[in-house]
Amino acid sequence: MSRRVTIQTPLGEALQFRQLVGREALSQLYTFDIELLGSNNAIDPKALLGKASTVAVETESGGVRHLGGIATRFGLQQEDARHSFYRLQLRPWLWLATRRSDFRIFQGKTVPEILTDVLGSYGYPIEKKLSRGDYRRWDYCVQYHESDFNFISRLCELEGIYYYFRHEASQHVLVFADDIASSHVPLPGGESVRYHPLEKSGMGQRERIYAWEAAEEVRAGHHYNNDYDFEKPKADLSHLRQMPPGHDHDGYENYEWPGGFVQHADGETYARLRNEEQLTQRSRASGRSNLRELATGHTLRLTGHPRADQNQQYLLTSVSYHLQENLQASEGAEATEGSVQRFAFDVQPTSLAWRPQRTTPKPRTRGPQTAMVVGPAGEEIWTDQYGRIKVQFHWDRLGKDDENSSCWVRVSTAWAGATFGAVSVPRIGMEVIVDFLNGDPDYPIVTGCVYNADTMAAWQLPEQKHLSGIRSRELGGGRGNHLVLDDTHGKIQAQLRSDHQASQLSVGHIGRIEDTAGRKEPRGQGFELRTDGHGVARAAKGLLVTTEPRPNAQAHTTDMGETVGRLTQARDLHEGLSEAAQAAEAHETGDQDEVAKGLKEQNDAIKGQGGNREQGDFPEFQEPHLTLASAKGLQTVAQGSTHMVSNEHNALTSGGHTSVSAGKSFLVSVQSAIRMFASKAGMRLVAASADIDIKALKDSVNVLAKLNITQTANKITIHAKEEVVINGGSSYSRWSSGGIEHGTSGTWREHAAVHSLVGPASEGKPSLPNPPQLPKGQLDLYHQYIKPTGEKHQGVAQGDFTVVDSEGGSHAGTFDRNGFATVSGLPIGTAKVTFGKDPRDPWEEGSYFGTPKDWKAKEPAAGGADAVGTSGFLASAGGFAGMAGSAGGAAGALAGVAGTNSKTAGMLGQVTQAAGMAQQAVGAAQAIQQGGAKALLGQASQAATGMAMQAAGARLGPMGVPIAGMAGSVASGGVPAGIKTGMGTAATQPALAGRTPGFMG
Repeated sequence: MSRRVTIQTPLGEALQFRQLVGREALSQLYTFDIELLGSNNAIDPKALLGKASTVAVETESGGVRHLGGIATRFGLQQEDARHSFYRLQLRPWLWLATRRSDFRIFQGKTVPEILTDVLGSYGYPIEKKLSRGDYRRWDYCVQYHESDFNFISRLCELEGIYYYFRHEASQHVLVFADDIASSHVPLPGGESVRYHPLEKSGMGQRERIYAWEAAEEVRAGHHYNNDYDFEKPKADLSHLRQMPPGHDHDGYENYEWPGGFVQHADGETYARLRNEEQLTQRSRASGRSNLRELATGHTLRLTGHPRADQNQQYLLTSVSYHLQENLQASEGAEATEGSVQRFAFDVQPTSLAWRPQRTTPKPRTRGPQTAMVVGPAGEEIWTDQYGRIKVQFHWDRLGKDDENSSCWVRVSTAWAGATFGAVSVPRIGMEVIVDFLNGDPDYPIVTGCVYNADTMAAWQLPEQKHLSGIRSRELGGGRGNHLVLDDTHGKIQAQLRSDHQASQLSVGHIGRIEDTAGRKEPRGQGFELRTDGHGVARAAKGLLVTTEPRPNAQAHTTDMGETVGRLTQARDLHEGLSEAAQAAEAHETGDQDEVAKGLKEQNDAIKGQGGNREQGDFPEFQEPHLTLASAKGLQTVAQGSTHMVSNEHNALTSGGHTSVSAGKSFLVSVQSAIRMFASKAGMRLVAASADIDIKALKDSVNVLAKLNITQTANKITIHAKEEVVINGGSSYSRWSSGGIEHGTSGTWREHAAVHSLVGPASEGKPSLPNPPQLPKGQLDLYHQYIKPTGEKHQGVAQGDFTVVDSEGGSHAGTFDRNGFATVSGLPIGTAKVTFGKDPRDPWEEGSYFGTPKDWKAKEPAAGGADAVGTSGFLASAGGFAGMAGSAGGAAGALAGVAGTNSKTAGMLGQVTQAAGMAQQAVGAAQAIQQGGAKALLGQASQAATGMAMQAAGARLGPMGVPIAGMAGSVASGGVPAGIKTGMGTAATQPALAGRTPGFMG
């Protein structure tokens, strides 16, 4: 007989088709259950399993359509005397993807690209009819313990991609689609299909649709999604998509969080897709037909339906098949007598988008897991601006343990704020604990670190279990830093240490902790701050170093009542003895008054007044003093020299004795006078060997005693260039070049063994040394503009200046065209320099200097200041309000502020801010003693508020080497011998041949 339905299997004609029942739908794996007849009851299932078989169906037009698949089940069902009945199950090749599961990471790919990566290895045909060009490129997408089929299904459902199969004679093709208009074609030969119900006659066996049922259902028409992006934490990523179907209750909203996106455009796309998903199959129809061309994924146009609105184009979303061949019919019967072809189908109007329902769940992690930190070869830390790292998961068999093993993974920390918090970036090779935000494997986050056999604890355990803290490791080296809290019973300590030059602060019961061995031998109790390198203690508002006890930190930190009391007592003693000395005319009143005033001001500043205890503002240290106080004694020891310097006065007070011992000489040099006073026990000057010389090179030596003056010696010689007068009571004796005269109002008595009177004789006039001539000094002045780069820009040509020397003399002058001037013949001592205005106006439009945008609109007010000696800048009494004093005009604190950008201003910090970005550079006077720039560095921190010179001191070079790029750089010139200058005011020095070094203003 003639058969309409046949089957092709790898066994050829050994099996004949009997019946097929199955269903094929969009985005579903179809199943065809097929009954077969054969004469052999011993067919091996392996001959068919996993192999392709195809059912061929003869169409009304004489063509053939196919239904193919992979044999997934085969077995003998029953048998009779003539036939063996077999059952074969065909499924699409995509069903094989349900048989394989994996853990796999995809980075930087779109879903269509991932589909190719996952399904390409199966070796079956794939066709993509995807019209969208904006598929999201996933930074990180994980197939997490799920089959290939579930993985690609959930991705397609998320992106609105669906699939169907196109059956051909030798294969079936998997087709991916995302748009009805561009992804589907009409039924072959049946673009229009007529509706004709069974109860109507006239169609006979002609193919048509004979049953049709249309329906609509309630669907939500609103979708709202939102998410969060840590790189844009304040961004609004929400989207609301509205497509109400038009029936009652169509305004309900589906809210989705998290939306699974960080880009605004992706969120908009997902909102549209989810809305279309909700409305899919809102309006649909089902029917029955005998049309053998019916196939899922094709379109058809219905005609002849009594309801005109039903006569439109539809997409076939599913087709159910029932095909049967009655092989027991008589040999001469027609094909129709033994055949059954019945089809049921579902359709949706092509005017509505079709989206797959998200029925495939995304796998969720079941808790944290660990991973290894990875990165490029040769790196120890691999991170980005957010402190994120790369990890290699233990389950990732494709990763290469490098920077491509994962996405950037955020690292949880105990504290994270706007440029503050705790930072500790896990290093390559460390094992970290990884959790997942919302349990989503696509969003890993590192929550901690754990030790393992390769990365052991910072201190040996369990021996050092009493230690807790942090220990870091030097990149590319073996040293480290640590903060240790040692909770050893009875010996607790805290230690902050850097292995660099063994620098550390230890407090408590100090014990050695240097490496992973932990605590070693004890080293003392209390605190120790030590280093093998340099050490600095700096406090801008005052520093107290004391041994006065404050048990358990009682009282506030700057409390120093005992110290202030001792200083007050010492000052009273000092003033009392000074008053006695002045009464005895041993001291001049003015000098001691200055000292007393300075001591009182200093004591008052240390003691302070006012304050606000509630705000932690206590009265002490109203000026930045350094105070050393001891409850017992104070010792200073130096292997080398000791140098004590004060720009004002030195006061030394002791309640007991003051003893000075010198292994060699005790040398005192003063510019004005030496005054010594002993109130009670007198003075004693003894030279155990050699002479005692007392000389007055310009004036007299006066010796006064209320009682006796006794001189005892082997020989006493009195020399006078002009005259010697001895006056005792009312008798006298005068010796001069004119002769000897004796006189008395009483008795003259002489006793001698012999009296001899001979002719005249003389020993000659004694000679006296000439008074020393103190050398004169030379002062070099620089007044120049400095570029932002630190280069000298241009001198303040013809600007004026005034120098007041140490004796009050005034010296005025003008600078040359380079802003340089020399003042010679100055007495040794401090000098005050006042710099005048630049005669030109840098604010004038078109000025050579220009007008930087951040300059003030008008010139700042001028103020007074002293030029700095060895510091190189200036110490202004007005707090850097300006320079020039009575000369007025020259504004600004440092030369660098005349720059045209903020680089120099940032370098000079608070000094520049105080100067108000002034117009004109400030000059500074400098005279250098032997030792050159080294002397500058030693006192640089005293300049101004001490902040500008920190930058300048780092740039000072050796003498005679010009240095560009810094205000205060050393100019060229010789190195003269002279005296060491103080700080805070300019000091001149002896003038020598050549030009002495100076400083640029």
